[in-house]
Amino acid sequence: MKTLMISIILVCFVFTGPSIAASSTQEDQKKDYQEKIERKLKEFDQKLEELKEKVSKIEKESKERLNEEIEALRKKQETSNKKLEEVKSSGSKAWKKMKRQMDSALDELEKMYDQVKSRFK
Repeated sequence: MKTLMISIILVCFVFTGPSIAASSTQEDQKKDYQEKIERKLKEFDQKLEELKEKVSKIEKESKERLNEEIEALRKKQETSNKKLEEVKSSGSKAWKKMKRQMDSALDELEKMYDQVKSRFK
């Protein structure tokens, strides 16, 4: 009887153990991804501040246009921050879809930034 109980427990562990481990791994991946995105968005804050500083040193007409572009970047960054919050609150199965959307939003943000920054060269 004791051997039967131990066998049942082992069988249960064999079948449920990997799914528990996979779930944990997926949560770890999600957490690592969130931290990576938070770092990127903080770095982007610094980049925007640097652009603002450069804009303050140029002519009025160009300055107004660039300030508008920087404001558009700021709005895109806010959208990315909201996407990050969605990633954080998503379930472990839905976060992979959210990850693709977040990556796309960050790529678009970087492209816009590069376009604005190129005007200072």
